[in-house]
Amino acid sequence: MTTQPNILKIVVADDHLLFMEGLCSLLATQSDFEVIAKAANGKTVLHLINHNLPDVLILDLNMPIVDGEMVAKKVIERYQSIKILVLSMYNTAAMDKKLKEIGVHGCLPKDTCTDLLFKVIRDVANGKTYFASTKPVQETSNNFNATDIFLKKHKLTYRELEILKLIAQNYTSQEIAKKLFISMFTVDTHRKNMIYKLKVDKKNGLLQFALENKLF
Repeated sequence: MTTQPNILKIVVADDHLLFMEGLCSLLATQSDFEVIAKAANGKTVLHLINHNLPDVLILDLNMPIVDGEMVAKKVIERYQSIKILVLSMYNTAAMDKKLKEIGVHGCLPKDTCTDLLFKVIRDVANGKTYFASTKPVQETSNNFNATDIFLKKHKLTYRELEILKLIAQNYTSQEIAKKLFISMFTVDTHRKNMIYKLKVDKKNGLLQFALENKLF
């Protein structure tokens, strides 16, 4: 007689609908995962969880109405059985430290390979923790080699690449500083360094470079 796997009930929360639908499709390929609800803002997440408790909440930090950080705090305060895995574009050691202090169980970049994502979901559900900033880069992304080659070609750092991705999404220096937990002075310094390295126009050169290289 075949033993049925324990089904992990999952809620997915992300305000980028295309990403959320793609993630749900990936999760549906696993026989032990069941997406029981989806939400595009923090208020909806809290409402859904109040009516149907998941085992794992996969959460984006950047959401409207109630942001992901506040959602995480409220969920941890009210429902200690729910494990929270953050998926974010902005993985830094400082952000991971803050999430650990809140009580979040794991954090991965959104470009994580599917095998690692599935493994971390199962590990988090079983009470383990996983934070990408403390792991070797090779573990966190299936695009590591391509990214490494791109950075080497243009003499950029990983931090500069993070900032370029945000510039491509029309974030201001102030918004970038808030997202990456760094000062505006640091952001502006990175901008100046990239303008020099890439030999682009001071006004819109970085945005144009980011868009041409599809860094969004």
